[in-house]
Amino acid sequence: MFDRNRLCIQPLSARKSKTSYYPVASFALTLSDQEAEFIDEIVADIKEKKKVILGFGAHFIKNKCQHHLWEIMTTDCIIHIVTNGASTIHDFEFAYHGETEEDVRENLANGTFGLWETGEHINKAINKYTSLGYGAGLGKYLEEEADKEHIWPAKCASLTWQCFMRDIPLSICTSIGHDIIYEHPECNGAKIGEASYIDFLKLADTLEGLTDAVVLCVGSAITVPMVMEKAIAMAKNVAPITGTNVSCYVIDLFDEDNSWGNNRNDEPAQGSVSYFIRPLKTFNRMFPGRCKYKKMDNRKFMFYLWERLINKLYTNKI
Repeated sequence: MFDRNRLCIQPLSARKSKTSYYPVASFALTLSDQEAEFIDEIVADIKEKKKVILGFGAHFIKNKCQHHLWEIMTTDCIIHIVTNGASTIHDFEFAYHGETEEDVRENLANGTFGLWETGEHINKAINKYTSLGYGAGLGKYLEEEADKEHIWPAKCASLTWQCFMRDIPLSICTSIGHDIIYEHPECNGAKIGEASYIDFLKLADTLEGLTDAVVLCVGSAITVPMVMEKAIAMAKNVAPITGTNVSCYVIDLFDEDNSWGNNRNDEPAQGSVSYFIRPLKTFNRMFPGRCKYKKMDNRKFMFYLWERLINKLYTNKI
């Protein structure tokens, strides 16, 4: 096997990063009438059901969409968050370094891609707090280690830390070899597998018997729909009422002409473009007749969801 102890791991301070957490600018693009109607429908749905399961991909964090989550979290409507392992990379780097996103092309060429201290810290967190799960374990690591021998420029920007402090379940569902943490000498595949599987079981537990809720999938084409599909199957096996009044909204950048339509109960034709767009097909299977899709930039969606949910409709708790 490859001897990882030969690798040269460098500090983040030695790396050029493309994205800084500060400043966090408001997203200024205006909404079309259709987009505004779509978001207003979601807001009304959340106001009625008061429970949200939020799923997203790594670009959600890299694009700083989490900035608009903090106030939404204060309404107590978010009952679970699910994402992939790559999200934790950007999340940790914002908190620890204030910047994220290396130049993959350049660093692949020079042999440094992923070989920064980020992987060392995340692996240490997983190894130390395995029994808490990946999400809570990393959150606890940030809480316990944040003031030791390092100035953390943006710990408050960490979604893992915010979820840990607010006791919101955060499921990090990772895939072996997908993330830079697997390159590192500290990586323990058994520990990562155990921690991530704990998070998966936490999601199934949240879903069990859940009948009135809103599922938001913002920019996750594979991980969130695939993980939700298996977790809800487990939940329905022991509690058949699971999902009976759950509505789902998928926000991504697929061509709307190929989105196969909203609130469908059937399958897209095999061979059609829509058949291969995983989140639309999979979520429609989970929530037949109650799944809608809108093509929208995730920054734009989260800004206006926050703007309407907090500024217009809510003054305190939902």
